[in-house]
Amino acid sequence: MGLLYFIFNWRNNMWKEEINGIGQRFAEAYSIPKDVIANATLLHVVGMSEIFLENFKGIISYTCHEILVKGHDCKYCISGNCLMIAYYSNEDMKISGQIQEVRIIR
Repeated sequence: MGLLYFIFNWRNNMWKEEINGIGQRFAEAYSIPKDVIANATLLHVVGMSEIFLENFKGIISYTCHEILVKGHDCKYCISGNCLMIAYYSNEDMKISGQIQEVRIIR
């Protein structure tokens, strides 16, 4: 069973890489932003006091020192002091406070 699982995962990963490659070439050919094709989460950092997130799945945890957000293929951990979610919708979110670190967790 272990070998079959390995082969299935290997073929599945190869298929995903091929699809992503086709999408990236399509985006380049037609000047479409790559984040649209890749369904990527966008982070816009404004100084050390604001972060805007777009195209995320949800909030995993939220305290005044750390906010953990689920993206499509990873998690984003924003750390700092006096952090708060100033604005939240299904499409985007604004985090404000004294931002010290942004980590990507795979």
